[in-house]
Amino acid sequence: MTIPGRKAWIKTALGYRWAIFGVLSVIYFLACLHRISPTVIARDLVLEFGADATALGVMASAYFYLYAAVQPPVGMLSDTLGPRAVVTVFAIIACIGVILFGLAPGMGVATAGRALVGIGVGGVFIPGLKIFSRWFKRSEFTAITGVFLAFGNAGNLSASLPLTWLVVLLGWRTSFYAIGVITLVMAALAWVILCDKPEDKGWAPIAPEPGPAADDAFDIPAKAGALTRLKRVTAHPGFWMVTLSYFFFGGPALTFQGLWAVPYLTDVHGFTRMTAGAMLMFLPGGFIIGAPVIGFLADRVAAGRKRVITTTLVLGLGCWAVFLVFAGKPPGWMIPVLFLTMGICGGGTLSLYFAVTKELFPAWLTGTAIGLMNPAAFLGTALFQPFSGYLMDRVGAVGPAYPVEGYFHVFIANFVLMAVGLAVVTPLAVPEIKRS
Repeated sequence: MTIPGRKAWIKTALGYRWAIFGVLSVIYFLACLHRISPTVIARDLVLEFGADATALGVMASAYFYLYAAVQPPVGMLSDTLGPRAVVTVFAIIACIGVILFGLAPGMGVATAGRALVGIGVGGVFIPGLKIFSRWFKRSEFTAITGVFLAFGNAGNLSASLPLTWLVVLLGWRTSFYAIGVITLVMAALAWVILCDKPEDKGWAPIAPEPGPAADDAFDIPAKAGALTRLKRVTAHPGFWMVTLSYFFFGGPALTFQGLWAVPYLTDVHGFTRMTAGAMLMFLPGGFIIGAPVIGFLADRVAAGRKRVITTTLVLGLGCWAVFLVFAGKPPGWMIPVLFLTMGICGGGTLSLYFAVTKELFPAWLTGTAIGLMNPAAFLGTALFQPFSGYLMDRVGAVGPAYPVEGYFHVFIANFVLMAVGLAVVTPLAVPEIKRS
């Protein structure tokens, strides 16, 4: 039997799907880069526009409000127009938003650009999963989704030292113009390369596997209408426990990582921008480690996923307790350790939130449940970013910098909200603790 050459292989369904995966992964990478990018240019916006912390919080939160808001319509459009069209159109919207942000003469236009970016990048994750469900076998779906998430967190990683280096080299405006051009190129590639299913290119469907069907977010019985699914999910107490925990933990965590981490390191610890960007890499780096490792361990330990998730939340909360013990300024050598631990716990917790939500419902409801749970952290971030800016402004800036007291108030709020997040999900683990 002859082995097909490279050109022949890419023309088969099994080969072509990796080209599809590559395009979607790059676009999702850019989506996550935008999620964290304000922390790198916060000082630039303060100096150029005279923005205070509240204005920075409102600007940064615009992404998260719109990202969360478009998730339901993106899912419906993916089912009607097809994921290829959705990804292409929304990538173009993101490109317009990035360019508008780079051209912004003030915080108002910058906020509008950030909002358009949130809308645009909100149109890749759900249609991406829908495409994967047609191009990969059910037994491959979970693994490929995990790799897809890893690409996204590589975007978070790049929004630290690499983006800092780019901004120092080119300036913040030119850096965002460059990102806008890359986004436009990816929108064109999405239209040319993406394909909703193998049959659209004249290939046979990916061979189904024998045995009972695995959970599939897109194979929901027609007899169960949207209202029925919504009622079933929202009537389950466990759904609200997980969703509220995700809201109270995810909002403060994303706010710090995406808005205040670099200013905190430069204002309080006196690090240079490049050093602060390097320190920030420990957060997404830990996330990339924690998501697969803790998820793998949770599948194999006798305690169960629900008990593991409370353990990761306790460890993450303990890191914030360290900031409180040291009145907002732990020793500099502790920062990488704390950031790495927070990232590992955050990554593990996120994968477990999704896994626990799947456990609460039958297969035909998991797509609805996860779709409703997923925006919680982004909505929490959208609400907490302006509030954290308000807390900072109550203390006030000294020149372009904020004193440690301002950040300390934010850390107190982080700890309290995350403690609530731990408290609301703990009852889910009680039966498992009693059985162990």
